Order: sequence, then structure tokens, then C-alpha cells
Amino acid sequence: MKKFFGVLIAVLLVLATVSACAETFTFSLVGDCTVGAQYKYQKYKNGFIKKVDANGWEYPFSLAADLFAADDLTIANCEGVFTTRKLKKGAKEMSLCAPPEYAEIFKLGNVDVCNLANNHGRDFGWDGFYDTQAAMDAQGIKHFGYDYTLTMEVKGVKIGFVGYCYPIDKSKMRSYKEKIAELRADGCTFIIASAHWGKEESLNINLQQRSGAPALIDMGADMVYGHGSHTLQPIQIYKGKVIFYSLSNFTFGANANPKDADTAVVQLTYDINEDGTMTARELLAIPYKMHNKGDFRPYPIEDAEAWTKCMKKLVFYKDKDPDSCLPDTFLETGYADLRDIVAQQLAELETAAE
Repeated sequence: MKKFFGVLIAVLLVLATVSACAETFTFSLVGDCTVGAQYKYQKYKNGFIKKVDANGWEYPFSLAADLFAADDLTIANCEGVFTTRKLKKGAKEMSLCAPPEYAEIFKLGNVDVCNLANNHGRDFGWDGFYDTQAAMDAQGIKHFGYDYTLTMEVKGVKIGFVGYCYPIDKSKMRSYKEKIAELRADGCTFIIASAHWGKEESLNINLQQRSGAPALIDMGADMVYGHGSHTLQPIQIYKGKVIFYSLSNFTFGANANPKDADTAVVQLTYDINEDGTMTARELLAIPYKMHNKGDFRPYPIEDAEAWTKCMKKLVFYKDKDPDSCLPDTFLETGYADLRDIVAQQLAELETAAE
């Protein structure tokens, strides 16, 4: 059975690669990545920094880096600070950091873009946040977060990024709306709204997520990239757009023994339209575990039972929840052809507008 799932993953990756031709665009996304450790455990012998120093900085992303190298853009949430600053008196106990040069780990892992707006992004104040921005710049890694948006052009598509951290309240939603409008006015034809939110260690979305994610799409976002719960939460196709409510942790130096070690790499492929907009085409979810016996190196799941357990976390199934709108076969394969789903939703919107 393990061999079957290994072959299945390989086949689906080939399909995704074939579809990623000149007229398509493929994103890879993962959740929280702490490329560092808790401040007080930076020198701990079994901690992240000691492990990667012993095994090489390519190690944390080594079982996913080839996936990321083959796509058009890889996005992660950088949960922690790259700085040499001392922790100030009164700072929270679980402050996450690494020296600035460790930002190269993202580069070696083929991560292209990082969100910096999360509950650890300012563990060392705004000065630490600016240190992180500088460390990312030194490695050529694009970044965004808080009122710092990002625009970049890839394959002729101008992509905009905006992200905030919980609480995603009315004030934050107004900021999202303003920034999305600014990015659109700047010529962005595809906008990703990142949100660090959700109840920690919960598999269920909360009211903030339930109302906030569709609202971000209604404001003009083309994808919602959620993270923050430290767990996988469901995916939803809404008005032809994809919502990832939370993508759990990936390489996570802050905790070698999480309560729920399931995670995933999600790859989303779009058709590029003549006007630079993009329409969702295919979704591929590849289940991973966050680590193997505390080694901080995520590895793909091959065991059939573990695969199914992980995949079920990516689909809504309760009557009170939204409809994920994914086919039943998604639970078995991790793959969904989105074209008919998206076309039907867009047609329904056009009919409702008439």
C-alpha cells in the first residue's frame, strides 16, 4: 500500500508539471515555518539550530525543495524573527528567532515569498521586524505583511500580496479592503490575501475565519492564504476563488513535538487569461508530517491510513460548515480538476447579477 501511494503521488506530480506550461501558473503553498527556535532554546542540543547546523541548511526543506523548484512561485509564512537583538525585559516567553543569515534556509528550500504578519513577527519589536525584512532582502526572498504590501510580475501576471495577523476585526478588514484596492489600482491582476488566524490546535474554523475569508474574496482578493491554527483546516472554492483556511505548520523549529503533526504542500494551478487575470484550473494536496522524531524536516506521508486521516482535514463535512465544493475523489487522490467547478460558480454569479 505504501508503494501504491508513492506511485500515486509521483503520477499526480507529473500531471501537475505537464499542466504548468507557458499558459498556466502554479503556486506551492505551505503554512507556518519557524526557521529558528525559541529565544531561550537557541543553543539547545536537540533544537532546530543545532540540528540544521549539523545536517546542513538545505535539510529543513530537503524533502519538498524539488516540488518548489518546479513551480512558478512558492509561498510560506515566516513565523519568527531574523535578528541578533537581545530580548527585552517583559517580552513574551515564547519569542522565536534565529540569526539573520539563517534566512538562507528559505532560499535553499526554493521558497520565493514569505508572509511576515503573524503573532511572532514582532517578538523583538518593530526593529526586529525590520531586521527580518533586511535578512530576507539579503537572500532575494520577497516578503510582505501588515501595511507592507508586495507586487511582483511572473509570467506576465502582476501579483499583489497583502497580509495581517489576528484579530482580523473590522479595522483589519478595512485595511485589507484599502490595500486590495491599492494593489488593483497599481495594476495587479491577481491578489493574494494572507491571514494569520484561527483557534490554535483546532481543526475547525472559527467565526472570524468563517466570515472573514469570503469577505476577502468579495473585496477583490483572488485567493485567501490562511495559517495560524497549527493544524490543517478545510479548503473551499468560493465564487470561483480558492480559500485555504489554515495550512498548519511546515518546518517548525519552535516545537519538536506538536500535538498534531499533519501538514501538507498544496499546489494550485491557474490558466493565465489574455488580460493577465487567472482562472483556477487544478488543485493538488500532498500530505506531509511535520517531522520524523523531532528532526524538524517535513516528509511526505505514504501510509494509506495516515494519508486518509490527513486528507479528511482538508474538506468540510458537517452540515453547519460551508461546502468545500471539491469532488469526492479528492479525499482519495489529493487532486481536483477545478475547471468545471469554477465555471459553474461563475455562471451562477452571472445569472444572479442579471
